Amino acid sequence: MELVISFLNTVLPVFYFIATYLYGMYFFREDTFAEKYMSPVLKTTVFIHFVEIVLRGWYYHHFPLASVAEAMSVLALAAVLIYLFLETRLNVKTTGYFILVFVFFLQLFSSAFISFTKNIPDILHSPLFSVHTSMAILSYSGFAISFLYSLMYLLLFHDIKSSRFGVIYSRLPSLEVLSGLNYSSAAVGFSFLTLAMFLGVIWSRNVFGSYFVDDPKIFLVYATWVIYGTELFGGKVLKWSNKKLAYLSLGGFIFIVLSVVAVNLFFTSFHEFR
Repeated sequence: MELVISFLNTVLPVFYFIATYLYGMYFFREDTFAEKYMSPVLKTTVFIHFVEIVLRGWYYHHFPLASVAEAMSVLALAAVLIYLFLETRLNVKTTGYFILVFVFFLQLFSSAFISFTKNIPDILHSPLFSVHTSMAILSYSGFAISFLYSLMYLLLFHDIKSSRFGVIYSRLPSLEVLSGLNYSSAAVGFSFLTLAMFLGVIWSRNVFGSYFVDDPKIFLVYATWVIYGTELFGGKVLKWSNKKLAYLSLGGFIFIVLSVVAVNLFFTSFHEFR
C-alpha cells in the first residue's frame, strides 16, 4: 500500500501539469483538442488526487495534515474542487489556466517534500478535528481562488482602461463575469470559514474546557471573517463597485498570507502539530 500511495503522490504533479498545459493551450490558442479533453483530464486528476488522500488517511490512520506538505496537497485538492464547481455551474473555462498554475505548484511542493509516517500527534485522529480542519482548508481555498479571480478582474480592467486589446481582453470573460466569480469564491470561502469557526468552538470546549482560547491564529481567523464578511455585505447590501470588491479580495488574501507568516515566525500556537 505504501508503494501505491507513494506512486500516486509522485504522478499527481504530472497529471496537474498536463491539465494545466491543456487549459493553457485553450486559453492562448483556442486549441480544439485541448478544449475537448481538458475538463476530462482535470476530473481524472482530481479523482486520482482524492483516492490518494483517502488511501493515505486510511493507511496511516490520520487526517492528512501532519505536515505543511500534507496540508499543501489537501489545499490543492480543495482549490481545484471549488474551481470545478464554479466551472460547471457557470460554464466558464477560460480562467482555468490561472487557477491550475496555482494548484500545480501547490501539489509539486507537496509531492517534493512530503514524508509518510504513522508517528503523528493524537489530535489528528479526532473526527471532529478532521471535519473542522476540512472546513478551514475549503475556506482558504475559496479565498485563494477569489484572490486569483480578483487579479484577473484587475488585469482586464486596466487593459480595457489602457485600450490594450490583447489575449487577456479576448480570452478572459467579461468584467461582470469575473466579478461574479470573485464574489462567489469569497462567499464559498466565508461559508466554510463560518462552519470551521463554529466547529472550532465546540472542539475547543471539548479539549480545553472553554469556548474561547487565547491563540494568535484564532484572532487572525476572526479578522479574516470580518474582512470577507465586509466584502460580501458591501457587495450585496451596499452595492459597492466590482473594482472595490476585487481590491478587498486581493487585500484579504495578502493579509492572510502575511499574517500567517508573521504568527509562525514570532508566536506560538496550539495549531502547530509537529
